[in-house]
Amino acid sequence: MGRCIILLLAVQLASTSYLLPGDVAPKHYDLRLAFDVDPKTNYSFFGVADILLNVKSATSKIVLHAQDFTVAEDKVTLLGPSDAPSVLGLELNDTYNFLTINLESNLAEGADYLLRIPFYGNLQTGLDGVYISTYVNKKIKAKEYLIATQFEATYARKGFPCFDEPLYKATFRLNIGHHRDYTAVSNMPLFNSSNENALENVWPWEKIGKKFKNDISHFVWDQFENSVPMSTYLVAFVVSKFAHVESPPRLSNTKFRIWAREDAIDQTAYAANIGPRVLSHFERWFNVSFPLPKQDMIAIPDFSAGAMENWGLVTYRETALLYDGAQSSFLNKERVAEVIAHELAHQWFGNLVTMKWWSDLWLNEGFATFAASVGVDAVEPAWHADRGYAVDNVLSVLSLDALESSHPVSVQIDDPKRISEIFDEISYRKGSTIIRMMVMFLGDAVFREAIHNYLVKHSYSNAEQDDLWNELTAASERHGGLTRNVTVKEIMDTWTTQTGYPLLTVTRDYGDKSLTISQKRYLALGARSPSGASWWVPLSVLCRGEGVQGSRPLQWLAAGEGVAALHRFEHGAAPHQWVLFNQDMIAPYRVNYDPQNWQLLVDTMTGAQYTEVPVLGRVQLLSDAFELAWTNQLDYSTALQLVSYLQRETEYLPLSTGLRALSRVENVLKRSPDYGAFQKFVRRLIGETYNRVGGLATGKINNGDDLNSVKMQVMTSAWACRMKVPGCEENAIALFDKWMNSPRPDEENPIPLDLRRTVYCVAVARGSVREWRFALERRRASNVAAARDQLLHALACSRDVWILAQYLEWAVTEGSEVRRQDAAAVVAAVARSANGLYVARDFLYGRIADVHAAFSQGRRLGYIFKTLLDQFTTQKELDEFLAWREVNAKYLEESSLAVDQAVERARVNIDWLSRNGRHVVARLREFSSQRRVPTLDSWQAQPAFMQSIFAIHNISSHRLPAYKYNIGM
Repeated sequence: MGRCIILLLAVQLASTSYLLPGDVAPKHYDLRLAFDVDPKTNYSFFGVADILLNVKSATSKIVLHAQDFTVAEDKVTLLGPSDAPSVLGLELNDTYNFLTINLESNLAEGADYLLRIPFYGNLQTGLDGVYISTYVNKKIKAKEYLIATQFEATYARKGFPCFDEPLYKATFRLNIGHHRDYTAVSNMPLFNSSNENALENVWPWEKIGKKFKNDISHFVWDQFENSVPMSTYLVAFVVSKFAHVESPPRLSNTKFRIWAREDAIDQTAYAANIGPRVLSHFERWFNVSFPLPKQDMIAIPDFSAGAMENWGLVTYRETALLYDGAQSSFLNKERVAEVIAHELAHQWFGNLVTMKWWSDLWLNEGFATFAASVGVDAVEPAWHADRGYAVDNVLSVLSLDALESSHPVSVQIDDPKRISEIFDEISYRKGSTIIRMMVMFLGDAVFREAIHNYLVKHSYSNAEQDDLWNELTAASERHGGLTRNVTVKEIMDTWTTQTGYPLLTVTRDYGDKSLTISQKRYLALGARSPSGASWWVPLSVLCRGEGVQGSRPLQWLAAGEGVAALHRFEHGAAPHQWVLFNQDMIAPYRVNYDPQNWQLLVDTMTGAQYTEVPVLGRVQLLSDAFELAWTNQLDYSTALQLVSYLQRETEYLPLSTGLRALSRVENVLKRSPDYGAFQKFVRRLIGETYNRVGGLATGKINNGDDLNSVKMQVMTSAWACRMKVPGCEENAIALFDKWMNSPRPDEENPIPLDLRRTVYCVAVARGSVREWRFALERRRASNVAAARDQLLHALACSRDVWILAQYLEWAVTEGSEVRRQDAAAVVAAVARSANGLYVARDFLYGRIADVHAAFSQGRRLGYIFKTLLDQFTTQKELDEFLAWREVNAKYLEESSLAVDQAVERARVNIDWLSRNGRHVVARLREFSSQRRVPTLDSWQAQPAFMQSIFAIHNISSHRLPAYKYNIGM
């Protein structure tokens, strides 16, 4: 028994060995830093961290984090209330970046001590920690330097010695020394500036000046006000020659400034307008005031993420903050609004209240993703962001979470190296989706009351998901509670602690207005073994004839119901009327119906009254039909007949959903001899819509003030050119030629803003090196990040192998045409094309060491391999990758989850092609050959010999793949 206890204790200790011991905790940091932004001194810096510690339990060592700088061991000191123990020495654990300070005796429990750690080093040109970045000031044509920070998730330890876990909140006071030609900004307002070396008592200027090779008169020290208590990953500062604009004070009670390169400051007006308006709206929506006196937002030329919510100093990629009405598209404008709203929502969810550990990252990212739609809807109501973002989120979740290699929303993280992997669709989009679900089943008022109480109760502290459930349940009970006497925790734990989502199978009894429901986890490859998982599923049901306003009150399918036995459900539909579940997409689940109900739904959708099915109901139906057909749980006859109605669809969301579903079929057919049949099918499907909404022939955006109309024209134009709709590519080439022949192409571009990405790609793909070099020159000359981004992707559209190979080489070469922040996007863009797939695959296999060195974060490498393997369609391709991975596993350690998901995606493709390829291609050819939209009966009425062929194929295809490809170059 004793041995068992010892072994259990050993396992428990090993399972938490990556965490700080917790014997001491920081109360306040006094950080003094001095930087030389000069390549001649290799970007030298000196620092001192004075950390006020509180002792939680007696200990003779202090353990914190430090990485990528040198600690001056002989200068480390400890002061206490009486005689503090002397420092015996330091140890550094490279595995978890632990800096252990050994003491001669124990610290007194409950006492406060002041720990001083001097350090020094050189800044790197990466994208995390404190890093150096460069840009060219196009006005004076000079190279400029700046210092930026990115501390999430575990990179504050690269900037200064600290307790780098979200649980250890403390206040911070920063003092930053820099050349007087630069400006420093940080989380808090500037308190004062001084010409005196703030580090003099530890690092005298005699020492610093020799390293900096500069006189002290050229430097200034900026001291900032004390911060509120916050986690280390939210600390931020930027040292630059940037300019700023200040938002009108009437928009917010908080001082709001937008910072950017001096020659891009004219692109800040939109952010300066909506930023403070969104912040003010969130103050009202949360009923909690923003606690800081100012809010800065700054556009960084090199930034790994889209943005980072540092408290009081939000950092952005330029494409996510800057907007130029003359060169940025409407879609760029929407992106700016969404990212700003997301980051400002974090000021409450993530900053004011922070998760205890990264396992509950979704409490940060899920809430910010959901709240982004709230914020954007408040400042741009005509965009209907609440509906559009919900659809994007749900569809992304239904795709990724159908993989066995997905993960729960609240996921165990037992290695800090794995943290970056969960910054994915599950934490962001599934988190957002289930928050929206709670708003819908609790009601807006109850939800907001609970959120207010949660934020107030846990302000300046940490929380976990059970804390949120408690407040939501309490608020619900004050307003009468939920039906079936269930708590929020009981419902939501089924959505956050389990991987995946349910498939509901609905079978109607047409004699008595009842139906039965079963639930099981939906898997893209089918269940290898019964999982037994079940959910509390909100049942939002609409019967034909009721109308959306007359839909029935929400009911529940409880966890455990519909698993061992069918669950009976009453409804009001007559035998000739359909029943539709999840018509408002309240939760992420799929629904399969009995054949007769599918027939009723298809008849309505393909008839004149298809709008009887609400917009989100049409989205759900299209997504379900194609996904269920993909896994052979619904005949493709039904799915293809359903999608045929899209010829008349006038709403963007259903049309985009249908094309999104078809893109999966395109993906597995585009390198096959049958791709032409697919193109012909889609040409017929979208041809009329393409012409109706404007296409490329008009040379303009038809309804430029309506975001969804613009999206419809952009989407149909991209598809029309890819599917070879007559005239589409010719119009694109003509527009590009007109641009090339312009005497001032950098000032005069005749291509409509939102259509440029499509036109650029077509022209580069159909052109020669001349078109490619023209696009490259225009990218070099552009001062607008959104315009450069469009051209960045266009350059990957070339069909010339040598050009693509050169482009990939630039992606891993420091100082090349491709900035470090864009490198992963370039590799993925090349890999996404039919020609580029082979070039990118060989490049990744042969140059993985260089690729790994270029991409400092695992999730960027994971994204690349997801893009690559998503296009695999043969077992040969997958086997080659698996053999390669075995040899090169060390490079994939921090992206193992993403790579596992990529492998499963490849298996899904291979499995589909072997089971469904010939059958679906035959259906596509049949549809394309008919002069009218066929009825469902005509789809199903196949000659007996055709049925035999399909049956033989379905039996034998597991043994003999339908298509084989020669993947040699």
